[in-house]
Amino acid sequence: MARTVPSARRPPAPVARPPVLGLPDGLLIVALIGLISLGMVMIYSTTVHEGAPAEVVRELAMQFGVGLAGLLIGLLVPLSWWRRLTPVLLLGAAAALGFLLLPGNPWAITRLGATRWIGIGPVSIQPSEFAKLAFILFAARFLDRFGKRANLGHWIVYLGVMGLLAGLIYLEPDLGTAVVLCGIAICMLWVARVHWLGIAGLFGLAAGGVYLLAQTKEHQQERLLAWRNPWAYEDTIGHQIIQSWTAMARGGLWGVGLGQSLQKLDNRLPEAETDFIFAVIVEELGLAGGIFVILLFLLFAWRGFAIALRAPDRYSTLLAAGITTWVAGQSVLNVGVVTGTLPNTGIPLPFLSSGGSSLLALMIATGLLLSISRLPPPEPRTQPAAEPPTQPSPGSRRRSSRRA
Repeated sequence: MARTVPSARRPPAPVARPPVLGLPDGLLIVALIGLISLGMVMIYSTTVHEGAPAEVVRELAMQFGVGLAGLLIGLLVPLSWWRRLTPVLLLGAAAALGFLLLPGNPWAITRLGATRWIGIGPVSIQPSEFAKLAFILFAARFLDRFGKRANLGHWIVYLGVMGLLAGLIYLEPDLGTAVVLCGIAICMLWVARVHWLGIAGLFGLAAGGVYLLAQTKEHQQERLLAWRNPWAYEDTIGHQIIQSWTAMARGGLWGVGLGQSLQKLDNRLPEAETDFIFAVIVEELGLAGGIFVILLFLLFAWRGFAIALRAPDRYSTLLAAGITTWVAGQSVLNVGVVTGTLPNTGIPLPFLSSGGSSLLALMIATGLLLSISRLPPPEPRTQPAAEPPTQPSPGSRRRSSRRA
């Protein structure tokens, strides 16, 4: 009788284990703590003369608590959830920006000629801050999925989303935030290694669009003229930058002391607690304090781009690069405006300027950055081992010697 050979059993396939998460980036946390702490102190110092100290402390504590909750949400919610929710977040941001522009909207709040906030009871929300975060999530998902394989239709979608959000923000009007959003879009294309001609074309399109839009509003034309010669407009549009220079000149090397600023009093320096808080920092803490703030932002940018470089996948790299570009680029623009290097664009200094919506959006984004820093780095690619050269057998040696 024929013997039956038992069939060989295949070993079970190994179960894929979830990646072991590490600790969040420590230096990024140091930069965040430094910026948040200094921001809370300087906002208190800038606004405490306007009302009761207890009320200012309560408002700052509320902003910090909401921001901390946003940081934990960004850190603990899995990145896969953010990726799936991106279309909802993008549509919500666009709808909120469009809602602001509805004529006769009773919930829209207008300040200094700009309609940028939605009032819900005692709370006001600035949708443009969350629109930047929503666009970064969209761009990371889009470029991860298509990237270099994108065709004309895909690029129309990408440019259409960027143009829609930037256009709605510009109509508030808020040209500075629209410029920041376009800068983020261009930088993420560079990180995705899109052909340089496409990046150069988008940059030229954005720069030309900003220049043309700046010529359509009278107050923006005045800002450009005041940037060239603020003393010619000392009593009007040039007043703010002149007072900013005065504040920084008073500060000297070590400052006049915490809480001793004079330019913040009686609204001498308009928007001292928001767009021009860097001038108050230099006045009270001196040039040394201003350099310390810049070093904190440089530390944040270094760690952010380092996290992007060591991210294990393309989506995480793009997301980390977009968030870091947002913080670094906006801080450069703000400091450039306060020092008179750039025209006044009206954007806040990240983490330092007063504003609950800005702080919440930035804290959620920083939580996402810390979440990416916990991911294990990609495994190095192993090259296949080269086969050792075969040694000739003794028989072949004898045959070759006989032929010779």
